[in-house]
Amino acid sequence: MTDVYEKLRDHIDKSMPIPTPSTDSKVEIEILKRIMEPDEAEMACNLSAQPEDAATIAERSGVSVEATRPVLERLARKGAIFKVYMDEPLYSLVPMMPGIYEFQVNRLTPDMVNLFEKYYAEKHGEAVFSNKTPFGRVVPVNESITPEMKILVYEEVEKIIEEASAITLADCLCRTNKKMVGEGCDAPSDEICILLDSWADFYAENGLGRRVSKEEAKDALMRAEKSGLVHSTFNVQYGSLFICNCCGCCCAQLRGITQLGLPTAVAKSNFIANISEDDCVGCGECVDLCQIKAIELDDDIAKLIEGRCIGCGVCASSCPNEAISMIRRAEEIVPPEDINDLMEKIAEGRQ
Repeated sequence: MTDVYEKLRDHIDKSMPIPTPSTDSKVEIEILKRIMEPDEAEMACNLSAQPEDAATIAERSGVSVEATRPVLERLARKGAIFKVYMDEPLYSLVPMMPGIYEFQVNRLTPDMVNLFEKYYAEKHGEAVFSNKTPFGRVVPVNESITPEMKILVYEEVEKIIEEASAITLADCLCRTNKKMVGEGCDAPSDEICILLDSWADFYAENGLGRRVSKEEAKDALMRAEKSGLVHSTFNVQYGSLFICNCCGCCCAQLRGITQLGLPTAVAKSNFIANISEDDCVGCGECVDLCQIKAIELDDDIAKLIEGRCIGCGVCASSCPNEAISMIRRAEEIVPPEDINDLMEKIAEGRQ
């Protein structure tokens, strides 16, 4: 007889474009067991990738709406599923990442952090970040882009905030978790992740973050930029649900590059660093700041490893001698139009 948690893992993996793979160690099963009870896992097996009301889920599960709704509410509060907050709430599955993992912010213990890390290293990280269409995309820091450049809305991080109808700030799960197990860096983790629209509602309603104004969200962006963090968002032109501010040592997306060696773990921006050898004094500031180690010193001159540069603009905005500028890539990278388009492309690219 198939274990209910194995049944749920398989259901999530088959239902969602972003994979939740099985492992020989079954570490993912232990994670699911720690998060939800068997009856909750059984109920989650009746959810789909599309948000549905409790009546639809109850009919599929063969249980009354009165019995179904409390279980769905418990699952949402535990971060095991997603809830859309409407007069008649909707519920849907989420993958392990981005989804269940992120929704555990403020809840994890060192033991649970180690389980998620084991899953990432064994199979999950490569399964998620080897897709030819990454779910995340880099957005350059504001100060690295000059006014004369033609900027599209999805290329400007503040415009993404301006278009949001709801915003919540949350702690960085990745850096908080790494510190919990004695690893990581000193980059800011408090209220540095920005959730938008339906994700903002979910985080706020479940006590995972604090609702804020657009100006407070922009202040978080500035704190991130001053700390040399990389802005990343959903790999879409419209309707993104988050802006993460990432480091290369803690954050799952960039670790796809730095730890797993997957150069397409995150979609690059349409910009690339351009280093002026005449202006560079070889101070090494950019080498130290680059989160994915795309710059090295050669005869006391900074040299860009072009194939590695993700176009974040951290080096350009921080160079004390203004020797680095951002220029457009020769070939434009056009993101999927919206999240539905993104998920279709991810599904097509699954290995």
